[in-house]
Amino acid sequence: MFNEYSIITLFLITNFFIILFFDKIKIFHVNIDNPDNKRKLHLSPIPLAGGTIIFLNLFLYYIIVLYNQDVLINETIFSKESFNLFFFTSSIIFVLGFLDDRYNFPASLKFLIIAFIILIILFLDDDLKIKTVNFSFLDKQINLSSYSIILTTFCFLVFLNAFNMFDGINLQSSLYSTIIFLSILISYYDSLMIKILLISIFGYLYLNFKNKSFLGDSGTLLIAFIIGYIFVKLYNFDKIIFTDEVVIYMLVPGIDLIRLFFKRISLRRNPLTPDRFHIHHLLLSKYSYLKSILILVGLIILPISMNFLGINRLFIMIFFFIIYAFLVKIILSKN
Repeated sequence: MFNEYSIITLFLITNFFIILFFDKIKIFHVNIDNPDNKRKLHLSPIPLAGGTIIFLNLFLYYIIVLYNQDVLINETIFSKESFNLFFFTSSIIFVLGFLDDRYNFPASLKFLIIAFIILIILFLDDDLKIKTVNFSFLDKQINLSSYSIILTTFCFLVFLNAFNMFDGINLQSSLYSTIIFLSILISYYDSLMIKILLISIFGYLYLNFKNKSFLGDSGTLLIAFIIGYIFVKLYNFDKIIFTDEVVIYMLVPGIDLIRLFFKRISLRRNPLTPDRFHIHHLLLSKYSYLKSILILVGLIILPISMNFLGINRLFIMIFFFIIYAFLVKIILSKN
């Protein structure tokens, strides 16, 4: 009954109606981000509905899979059991972010809860553990053995926090997600689920561009978990050969997280405490919004495009670090 074209059409229509009736659908207006003239400088209250939009699309896809298991045939990184576990874990991550948007949990508590969730799914899905590390510029593959769960949990926690911190101005994190998912589709994995996620992100992009919705923690945590999950699976299923190839896609939020971590420690602050030292804040202090978002997109695309061209990945990482450090120095020297 369901084929890929009919499913994509269904989701295009669904997201069109979400955009059309966004103001009238109450669930999108449960969590509101109010300006505080400190970190949140938008002029009026904005719904934190991005995560809800993306999760509703994922939920609808899950219902379709339950109705017709053949839909999973092309989702080669999933078995029936692992897809059920993936959706269940994604749901918990989304609910955690949704509650955090509403009640503003302490960062340390949220960190511990996420770590616990990741540990559980790793014990239940052996194919999600990073068991080896294989760098393209090293001759030897590193077997992690008993450290596999520790490193995998660490990688998920770092990326979820990095992505969460990277969500700062309109279109920023959603454009990053779009670039990542498109890159996966083009280079590694022709996935119907990713196409559906892209449709939902495009719908959110429009609302975010119109300043009608933000992602919220429900959105950043959900998207980051899905991206991390897919990359680990692609690596473990040998669709991605080298560990540093994954690192290339995560350079921008990753390096910004490292800089913020040391910046906050130098100021004797909790590394998880929010502030206005992120790269997007620095850019906005010097440039217009349009220039800032174009620079951010350029930073995201630069290492990915160099990787597509087959340039040595160690050189890409070093070159990108220099570009990033040079940009930060220029901004700070002129402020």
